[in-house]
Amino acid sequence: MDEGTRTVLRKFEHIEHCLKRNVEAHATNGFEDVHFVHMSLPEIDKDEIDLSVKFLGRKFDYPIMITGMTGGTRKGEVAWKINRTLAQAAEELNIPLGVGSQRAMIEKPETWESYYVRDVAPNVFLVGNLGAPQFGRNAKRKYGVKEVLYAIEKIDADAIAIHMNPLQESVQPEGDTTFSGVLEALAEITSSIDYPVIAKETGAGVSKEVAIKLESIGVSAIDISGVGGTSWSGVEYYRAKDELGKRLALRFWDWGIKTAISLAEVRFSTNLPIIASGGMRDGITMAKALAMGASLVGIALPVLKPAAKGDVEGVIKVIKGYVEEIKNAMFLVGARNVEELRKVPIVFTGFVREWLEQRIDLQEFVKKRGKVKI
Repeated sequence: MDEGTRTVLRKFEHIEHCLKRNVEAHATNGFEDVHFVHMSLPEIDKDEIDLSVKFLGRKFDYPIMITGMTGGTRKGEVAWKINRTLAQAAEELNIPLGVGSQRAMIEKPETWESYYVRDVAPNVFLVGNLGAPQFGRNAKRKYGVKEVLYAIEKIDADAIAIHMNPLQESVQPEGDTTFSGVLEALAEITSSIDYPVIAKETGAGVSKEVAIKLESIGVSAIDISGVGGTSWSGVEYYRAKDELGKRLALRFWDWGIKTAISLAEVRFSTNLPIIASGGMRDGITMAKALAMGASLVGIALPVLKPAAKGDVEGVIKVIKGYVEEIKNAMFLVGARNVEELRKVPIVFTGFVREWLEQRIDLQEFVKKRGKVKI
């Protein structure tokens, strides 16, 4: 079996496990330790609340992004159906959409149509996706600017996400752990292309140290993807070939930085737009993330099942439910828009507060959370 075929089969297995198994983190994303202060006199009308946001030069109706999940199967198969369903929903809602890793498309060019959605979503803000290990100096097949432009232009994307997944690769049976030299390669990409580059984690969070490096090389935004949502170590647990592999993946199931903590660290240390993903399962949590300085919140697993059925309205229903919850939370804290939401009082308690007090200046963070590039 050639490498491209193995990649395609692996992508199919990932989706199967996400649809049929419990692959979520056992740990929380930390937002239970972030609290709003209820305003008995909000001094606004709920109907005047505006959820529109700007991100990477585009205006969106809602501060929600469907982050990359899949791709790499042939036309008419599961990944093709999922991406087209999500694209139609994102188009109708005017929110951004990411596709899954396009490595399969590069290794098996005939699978490119599973990522292409412009025929059903001509106006959607589309984000392509490639993996950081393929840019490492010791990668088996090293990617560069050429592959990035191919991934973007073949599917007519508006931006590219480079996903940083050392945890998943380290426990995956066929994992690629060639991460040396990735930062230098990313610097070359950001300086060589005219498309936004989003640095994206995949469930283990981004620290302030990494965020500072990413900002210094010119990335356009960071998707923090912290602990609390889908665990890709958990997914690889189900794919493990033997007991040793299962034990390793199980041990690292909840490894990483909680989403709330990662958000605070990245917001404190950079001015970059942030996509807060990792366990976003309700609108109150989403409102907290926006109040902490996120530009968008990212979701994936909650819309996977309706997308796999081709149920566009089912995807829209899930997202509109979140929208109503965000709006209600904003009403109860007196915020007319996301900009005002970043100025409302928030209180940190418990483990999240303990962590942040050792890592950042909390008072300075509260002042800075509204300073976001768009």
